[in-house]
Amino acid sequence: MSAPDTQEGLLQLRQDDGLLTIRLNRPPLNVLNTALLQALADVLEQAAADQRVRVLLLTGQGTRCFSAGVEVAEHGATQVATMLSAFHRVARLLHDFPLPTIAALNGSALGGGLELALACDMRLAVAAAQLGQPEIRLAVFAPVAAILLPRLLPPGLANEMLLGGRLLTAAEALTYGLVNRVFAPAAFADGVADFLAPYLQLSRAAQWHNKRALRTAQRQTKQAKQPLAADFAAVLERLERQYLDELMATHDASEGIAAFLAKRPPQWRHE
Repeated sequence: MSAPDTQEGLLQLRQDDGLLTIRLNRPPLNVLNTALLQALADVLEQAAADQRVRVLLLTGQGTRCFSAGVEVAEHGATQVATMLSAFHRVARLLHDFPLPTIAALNGSALGGGLELALACDMRLAVAAAQLGQPEIRLAVFAPVAAILLPRLLPPGLANEMLLGGRLLTAAEALTYGLVNRVFAPAAFADGVADFLAPYLQLSRAAQWHNKRALRTAQRQTKQAKQPLAADFAAVLERLERQYLDELMATHDASEGIAAFLAKRPPQWRHE
């Protein structure tokens, strides 16, 4: 990962004190073409292994759109398989990213743009943004949203968006918990920075284990074919071993407890 404000063509990257900001850079709509998706996947793979990264922020250039979706021209018979493979590689890397991921929707998030946001852990939005999956209007559907949207919204509302192409305002998305915060345009940059600040004060090692625990529980629960009580016990046993054998072997776990007992700020090593 290179120096702050490095221009990567279709992406802009900035790394500063644990925060990696990835900015989609095809204004005004930040349409996702295959070249951008391949570049984004490469950045995500590098970032996942970069010990300096503690939080990942995905946003867009401009004020009109976070992203209006995937390039429609690349849905042709000769290109669609390559495009879809590149898009789903990005979605998997975002969903499985080992540290907190936040999508800052600087404008509307539509189609594949919303799917990228759904693959993040948290979402922030500017008040003017609209969120939706209009793919059905083009006689196609949204595979990533078909998986994730019904887990984040009431089923009936998710069906309205997936089956009917309904758009949500940022205020509606906040009401239903699809976004965590909504900010007025003039307050958006400061609001995003304030939201990020507490996460950047935490131990990278602890967050890595925390995110792994969340993903382990989610995967095992979805795959379970046994009663909830038995499934809960099995997942809890697995996470207990992770806690005792791996998390408590880190420097930061011991430091966090010692600092609390000594009533002093912790000194993280992020390991």
